[in-house]
Amino acid sequence: MKKLCGWVGKILKVDLTHEQIEILDTMAYADKFLGGLGIGHKLYWDHAAWGADAFDEQQPLIFMTGPLAATPAPSAPRLSICGKSPCIYPETFVSASLGGFFAPELKKAGFDGIIVVGRADGAVHIHIEDDNVEIREASQLWGLGNLTTHELLKNQYGKNVRILSIGPGGENRTRYGIIYTDVAGAASMGFGSVMGAKNLKAITVKGTGSVAVSNPEAVKQLRRRFSEMTGTGFYNLFGNPIILPGMTVVKKAHCHGCPQGCWRTVQQSASGAQDIRKCQTNLFYSLWDRKLHGQITEASFQAATLANDYGLCVLDLVQLMFWLDKCNEAGVLTEKETGLPMAQMGSAEFLEDLLKKICSRRGFGSVLAEGAIRASENVGGQAREITRNMFTQTGRAIAYGPKVFVLSALIYALEPRPFITELHEVCEPLTKWGRWHTKTDEQSYMSTDVIRRIGKAFWGGEKAVDFSTYEGKALASALIQNRQYIKESLILCDFAWPVYDDASTEDHVGDPGLEGRLLSAVTGREIDEAGLNRFAERIIALNRAILLREGRRGRQDDILPEFFFIERDEFIADVFGMHNPQLLLPGSGDEVISRRGKAVDRQGFEKLLDDYYGLRGWDEKTGYIKKETLVNLDLADCVEPLGNKAV
Repeated sequence: MKKLCGWVGKILKVDLTHEQIEILDTMAYADKFLGGLGIGHKLYWDHAAWGADAFDEQQPLIFMTGPLAATPAPSAPRLSICGKSPCIYPETFVSASLGGFFAPELKKAGFDGIIVVGRADGAVHIHIEDDNVEIREASQLWGLGNLTTHELLKNQYGKNVRILSIGPGGENRTRYGIIYTDVAGAASMGFGSVMGAKNLKAITVKGTGSVAVSNPEAVKQLRRRFSEMTGTGFYNLFGNPIILPGMTVVKKAHCHGCPQGCWRTVQQSASGAQDIRKCQTNLFYSLWDRKLHGQITEASFQAATLANDYGLCVLDLVQLMFWLDKCNEAGVLTEKETGLPMAQMGSAEFLEDLLKKICSRRGFGSVLAEGAIRASENVGGQAREITRNMFTQTGRAIAYGPKVFVLSALIYALEPRPFITELHEVCEPLTKWGRWHTKTDEQSYMSTDVIRRIGKAFWGGEKAVDFSTYEGKALASALIQNRQYIKESLILCDFAWPVYDDASTEDHVGDPGLEGRLLSAVTGREIDEAGLNRFAERIIALNRAILLREGRRGRQDDILPEFFFIERDEFIADVFGMHNPQLLLPGSGDEVISRRGKAVDRQGFEKLLDDYYGLRGWDEKTGYIKKETLVNLDLADCVEPLGNKAV
């Protein structure tokens, strides 16, 4: 038998109802679906309880590493978590991911992934120590926050144990409970609440093995080349971590195998409190803190720690508070209706009161535990109209949206939960271009010529970055999806991959083939960019098949919220808007256009769908998958279950 490199060959299946352990062969899945999200799709297709809700005990919850984890491959430490999400409206299959050290440790213990089904009779945790897998009683942990849970488990198993856990928010099945891990990593989409529905408090792992690499010298050279590309990566967009006024950075907090670090840092507040911060977690409460106090206070720093400890997703909390705030301003939901001290929104005391009510489902907290869009449906009237004018039809917030970037239109229409990785691929190089054009970054080389060369190399042509036309955008969107589904299958860090631009070369164009060469060097299986695209097309087709089987109605549901088609000036809270408030983008020739106040063109969007369906081999009229497409992608077993949705 040929020695495996990259993959370790085993997927752990744990049935909590019957307390049974089973081992699945990774390579029965990897040859067609690669790893991470790709294998997660196939495991879900094979094990899903079709028609049952997200909290049904037989719904699988899937944790998958990628073939690059626990190897010297740079920035490949992430864990893909997927299943039916209670967070999405209506419930359907999606995925989330988290960084840290759990995925490499799981590989070192000898497993490429875990699939959990069933429900334990009482609180349990799964402990993995190399080949020894046990389901252990965890009643002493139930009801505790994530921080205390981690402390107690480290006391029990040693400081090097790696942990996934849930807080009270997951235990009591709020719809947006997180799975929490080391270095403040968190997976969203309500998967912490799915763990809670299974009475699974935590998963702990310790591994003493190693992962074989086919060509260590080639991996070393690719890692060195990766590090030379000093202008690349979302983490280099601004240079410094995001910190709040009065806070200081103590040190960087790297994930496993990260050669450069990102915004993830240990930060300290004015009172001396320390915690790990990165990106939105540092900012999510600051709007209300500043509104209440006139400045940023300790409340903003405490907010992320509180949310992580209670086990609730900060992005869903932001949506919820925006909705609450607007409802309060409109007189729809006041202190009387909510039982919350609305005038104190922005204080640490308000936030803790809110979190306690949500996590215990006490009073109006039971409504808020459903998330903003379901809560608004419950309240009805003007409260419902507010969410319909703010979020996608599935209840997600808008960032890097199609009113600014036409490239994002298909991502928002086709994905129940648009991957932030897809949206980052759109925004990152264009934000760098905006900083070059507005001269806010004097060292930037991201000129119009460079961005067009990047469009040609990564997005199918220079027309992809001409924002005066819809031409070329369907192909660009498909290629972006392909690359990001592969990234989520390998599974690589979004702050480091892909390498769009390169500071070390004269043309400054990155390397779209780098992932394929890295995978080849690690696994010994030669694969190029075209080969990775073949994997991506298969995984995306399976994703479409899953969504159709779960009730998606094809083109009828491939839509955008109506407010995307309305011209109006809007506050853009994302990175692109913060650094380019006029929303300037390259047009044709030397033209520069502004997307401020613009809307999506309805006819242009429908043409995008037509073009995209043609590229994917889907039926233009219905948006269903053609049978020959499924067969050509080695997905013939999907045809019969899809019935008339395979045409």
